[in-house]
Amino acid sequence: SYWYETGKKDQLRISLARSKDARTWRREAAPVLETGPVGAWDERAVADPYVIRTGGYFYMYYLGQDRAVRQRIGVARSSDGAHWEKLRTNPIVEMDEEERGIGEPAVWQSHGFYWMLYTVRDFAENRFLRLARSTDGVRWTKLAVLYKGTQAWNSKVICDPTVVVDGGRILVWFG
Repeated sequence: SYWYETGKKDQLRISLARSKDARTWRREAAPVLETGPVGAWDERAVADPYVIRTGGYFYMYYLGQDRAVRQRIGVARSSDGAHWEKLRTNPIVEMDEEERGIGEPAVWQSHGFYWMLYTVRDFAENRFLRLARSTDGVRWTKLAVLYKGTQAWNSKVICDPTVVVDGGRILVWFG
C-alpha cells in the first residue's frame, strides 16, 4: 500500500494505491482521508502522509492546513489502511511562533518511545528537521534537537525525512 497526496494546492487530500507485486498499482477511486469541515484545523489541506503499523492498526501522521495557512500535524487510525478515523486529540503537533510552517512527519518506534522527525519552515524560507518524542504516539513533546545543514548543498533546506529502524541503527533519508 502507498498513501499519497492528491488534488489542487488549496484542497489537498490523501489517496491510496495498492499493489500485489510492487510493479502494477491500482488507485482507489476516492481519497481515503478528506479535509476537515469549515473552520477545522485541517479544512484546506491534508497532505504529507506517513503511515506506520503497530498494535493491529495503521496510524497515519499527516499535515493539516487551515484557512489562515497554519500548518499542524495530526494522526488518523485505520484497521485496513483504507478507512481512516481522525483522532479527536488533533492536531497533535503545533507550530511555534518562530515557525512559518511544519509538515512531512516521519514516525518510528525505538527504545520504548515513538519518535517523530518533521520539517520546519522558518520565515526566511529555510527548512530544517526537528525531533519530537511520545510515549503513546498521540501526545508529543518537542525536543530541543534541530537538524540543519552545514554544507553548501544543504544549508538552506533539509526536508521530507524517511526513517528505517535497522536493528540498533536509525537510518534517515531526507531531501
